[in-house]
Amino acid sequence: MNLTLRKKLTIGVMIVLLQILMIIVGVQMITRSFKKTTEKLIVEYHELHALQEFKMSMGKLLVMVNGLSYNYNTIQKSELNYITVESRANLEKCKQVLTRFHNYDFVSELETMMSRLENSVKKLEQSDAGEKVLINNVISEINNSIIKSDLLIDETKFEINIYEQKSKTAILHGSFTIISFGLILMALLLIGGLVFVRNLTKPIGALVETSRRISSGEKSLRVQVDSKDEFLVLADSFNEMLDTLDRTTVSEEYLKSIVDNLFGALVVVDKKCIIRSVNKSALDLFGYSQAELINKHISLLFGGINTDGLETQPEEIFLENYAKILRGQTEIVRKNENTVPVLTTCTILKNKHNETEGLIIVGHDLTERKAHADEIERIRNERLIAINEAQEEERMRIATDIHDGLGQMLTSIYYSLQELRHGEKVEETLVQKIQKQIDSVILEAKNIAYNLIPIVLKDFGLLAAIQNLMDKANHLKEITFRFNSYDFSDRLEPKLEKAIYRICQESVNNIIKHSKAKNASFQLFRTDELIVLNIEDDGIGFETGFLDLQVSKLGIGLISIRERVTAFNGTFTIDSQVDRGTELIVEIPYKKNNIYGTYQSFNS
Repeated sequence: MNLTLRKKLTIGVMIVLLQILMIIVGVQMITRSFKKTTEKLIVEYHELHALQEFKMSMGKLLVMVNGLSYNYNTIQKSELNYITVESRANLEKCKQVLTRFHNYDFVSELETMMSRLENSVKKLEQSDAGEKVLINNVISEINNSIIKSDLLIDETKFEINIYEQKSKTAILHGSFTIISFGLILMALLLIGGLVFVRNLTKPIGALVETSRRISSGEKSLRVQVDSKDEFLVLADSFNEMLDTLDRTTVSEEYLKSIVDNLFGALVVVDKKCIIRSVNKSALDLFGYSQAELINKHISLLFGGINTDGLETQPEEIFLENYAKILRGQTEIVRKNENTVPVLTTCTILKNKHNETEGLIIVGHDLTERKAHADEIERIRNERLIAINEAQEEERMRIATDIHDGLGQMLTSIYYSLQELRHGEKVEETLVQKIQKQIDSVILEAKNIAYNLIPIVLKDFGLLAAIQNLMDKANHLKEITFRFNSYDFSDRLEPKLEKAIYRICQESVNNIIKHSKAKNASFQLFRTDELIVLNIEDDGIGFETGFLDLQVSKLGIGLISIRERVTAFNGTFTIDSQVDRGTELIVEIPYKKNNIYGTYQSFNS
């Protein structure tokens, strides 16, 4: 038989009511028993009171009669008669209240004694003087009456004690019975309640646990309930609902699978810019879990957006402007605070009624693309360096050829002409002219060789080469060139030394040709991470905003400097104003511990 939950509750309530009824019946029985005992006690107390009243009246009568024996003339007869009548009334009252359980022989004897006492009192009233015999008889009767009264009082007290003991026993038994039944009822209620609650909460717990596990992803799980009541119907309905959901959400799962496998990071926000949905690519890109993103504001992912003034706009306009701002985002910061380059697109999400629901944000990770671009840039820089190196090598070869070949040959010619000069005197003027020309050729050959590649740079390093360059420049123009270096005890990589030397050489040429300066200073120093070259002059300066328009005058030299700096991932800045001189700062990344030898002393 399958009991429904209502039937179980009804049966439980009926059992509780039956137990309560049993307790009420028991209490009634105990109350009746206690009531009977109490009524008997009341009767006995009435009897005791009546007997004590009778005894007291006898005592009064005894006192009065004793007085008669000593002072009969002072006692009025009417008072004696009144006390006798009172005693008779008390005796009648005793006869009325005394129950059949008492010894009626004592009562009869009291009745007889009272009659004799009344006769004796009447005789005393009729006599003029108290007769001692009559008085003694009265006293004797009174004493006997008092003795009999005491016997009845003792008997009554004994019965009172018996009934009091019975009453205490009844109260004790009744209390024990009530407490026992109450404890039994409480225990039954507790056990029954626990069983009922367990039977009630167990299937509910099964439903809750199944719901939790299903929500965490165990879609195939179903509720298992041992109950045969309404919970079984509820579990069957719940399982049927899950089956229906499984059938109707196949397309949703399919769509979610497509969204999760999209290459781009997809984030959907509502009209309040609260994140409602993200795909797997978004979780991978931003480095958060789904629980950390859902129901959070989009500013968690795009925290650097300035929305000042947007909050006061109407909702739809706010979303459109916010979408425009998001489209301009080129970088995002992941949870681990790493910066990732992205291409962001953002569109307005509308429902079937063309009402705005939120935003759809798609971000494409450009890390790999940027890495390719950086690699291309690195290759380009390497090629530039290689080209410059090839040019330097070619210059070295040409310089060597000119120095070792042309120079030696011209020197031989010079010595031959010297011998000719000391020989016969033929065309002395021509010989002198040839000698001067040869001197010019030798000097020019040396200058060409030095300009192509300074031997000082190769043999003595960058500092000596730059100082030599400054010394030569000081002889060419009325410009004072100064050079200072700091913390350069070790040589640099040869390629970098050549690049810095060429930058200094190009700067010297620009200052001589264009600056109209009187003083120029070159400072070269290094830190733990950088090599810094600072070049200043006090010339006429120029507007830095027009650099691109002055290629014919300044641009070519500056472009050459910029290319050499860029090839080593350095930075190149110019600070110049008209009539206030020019400052050029070059910073090239270079680890201080990269050592390629030490500097040798050089005396130009």
